[in-house]
Amino acid sequence: MPKTLDSYKAVFFDVGGTLLTVHPSVGDVYAEQARPFGFTGSVDDLNLHFRKAWKDLGGMESLGQQKGLEVERGFWRSVVQRTFDATGGLDDFETCFENIYEAFRSRDAWRLYEDVIASRLVERLKEKGVVLGIVSNWDSRLKEILDNLEIGHQFDFILASTVIGSAKPDPLIFEKALQLSGVSADEALHIGDEPATDITGAKALGIDAILIDRKNRYPDCDATTIRSFMELV
Repeated sequence: MPKTLDSYKAVFFDVGGTLLTVHPSVGDVYAEQARPFGFTGSVDDLNLHFRKAWKDLGGMESLGQQKGLEVERGFWRSVVQRTFDATGGLDDFETCFENIYEAFRSRDAWRLYEDVIASRLVERLKEKGVVLGIVSNWDSRLKEILDNLEIGHQFDFILASTVIGSAKPDPLIFEKALQLSGVSADEALHIGDEPATDITGAKALGIDAILIDRKNRYPDCDATTIRSFMELV
């Protein structure tokens, strides 16, 4: 990182894997909603099949410049259906899917990472007058989720990929972030947890990037890497 953190005029954050994580796990949330619909398997199985479904479908970045409620719900419906088809199916998939989709709006399904809270990095940057933005491959529930976690108000703007029609590493979502923040690329920094989307996407526009890699998933990534937000304060 060529500059100190507070020398940037704008800092953009990814969300999932960067600021927050599912709680207790995707499998736990799915299982809780699916038990009334005949699911009798294990949380571990659901987590395994969810990861496979996510990988096979290519994650939300596979949506590219598609946008809208129909697109995002269609993606999640495919993920959930593949996950449960691998465990033998459900008695009433459509109703269960609706319940799962709504469950992930809730504060109960998410937790901010401890180092995000302890570092007060977002609050510190806000207090210094840095423009703060969210740049995330997410859907239209994102603002509600961040508000439920009482962090949404810290950000000057929140960009969710299926709302604006651009999923990282597509450049449009980063261009929109620069436009909204009113800064040039060399005055901005992006922090995220995925090299292929966050680091590649930001650097393609000349935006500095930091990889947050709490579990050392990418030891060979050629990027400025931190294991905790505490390293930035």
